[in-house]
Amino acid sequence: MSESWLTPSDIAEKLSSHISSGFLLPVKVRGTVILDRQRGYYRLTDGKAGITLNIPPSVDLPIGAEVEIDGVLSANTFVKEDVALVYPAINVNSFRVLEEDKEREFQRRLSELESLIRGRNHFGFWETFTRLLGEHQKLRIGLIHGNSAQVWQDFIIGFRGAAGRHADRVEFVRFESSLLDGELVKTIEKAASSGVHAVFLLRGGGSQEELARIGGFESLLAVIRLNIPFYTAIGHSFDRMVSLMEKVADGHFPTPSLAGQELGKLVYLFSELENLRQELRSRPVEVQTFKPSLVWWLGLLIAAGIILLLILWKIGK
Repeated sequence: MSESWLTPSDIAEKLSSHISSGFLLPVKVRGTVILDRQRGYYRLTDGKAGITLNIPPSVDLPIGAEVEIDGVLSANTFVKEDVALVYPAINVNSFRVLEEDKEREFQRRLSELESLIRGRNHFGFWETFTRLLGEHQKLRIGLIHGNSAQVWQDFIIGFRGAAGRHADRVEFVRFESSLLDGELVKTIEKAASSGVHAVFLLRGGGSQEELARIGGFESLLAVIRLNIPFYTAIGHSFDRMVSLMEKVADGHFPTPSLAGQELGKLVYLFSELENLRQELRSRPVEVQTFKPSLVWWLGLLIAAGIILLLILWKIGK
């Protein structure tokens, strides 16, 4: 009897075919709707895990709202090179917003917040730090990061590499904190009262669910109320604009290390130009005095004689 051997690709293909054709389960599920901006699809999350939502064109899910969804649980498969993945998805038939009063309150506060942001002073990155470096010999920069997180090291390493010999122009003050709204408010207030000239909020990469929980309304109001330069470096480039904190930020960077590099470049360029200006001011100005020589006088007399002859010739003519 001959044996039939399968390859891993054969197994992945069989599994994909079986799941696509046979795995359908009616479900009712509750969670919060978020939008994966990079991939362009909705997800349902409970704060720990997220499930893809397949929605028809007629359905408009409210982002950030807690909903109850009536649909069909299916499974999607992804096979590429040496990776075979199976992950759940919900085909949405209908939905109901839970605690609609809460959703209306969320939208109301969001509108108020956007109005306050428009009235807030904007601290552009290059303009702000150019001004601060001109006013202070040494800057104090606050770094807010999560408990036990090491992202502040990435920031400082990036800064020192770019700032070079001018790295000592900046002193960093670290503030370790939970990045949830309540504690983050206190940390932002503590950083502002410590005398720092600007604040960076740092967070490494993570799931959309984790990043969406960084800060909240009260944290944003603290930044607006304290009116300090505030910048974020949350996650990676494809994680941008998943946290409310980025709405109030004067600038946001893809990663903490890139934020540090940009600050280091600015410090280096400003300090080099400053040193050049000081060097030019300190150089003595040499005034060259002209002492005509005998040859110069002789040349002048010859030129005057030629001009006189031309005048006499003109008159005689």
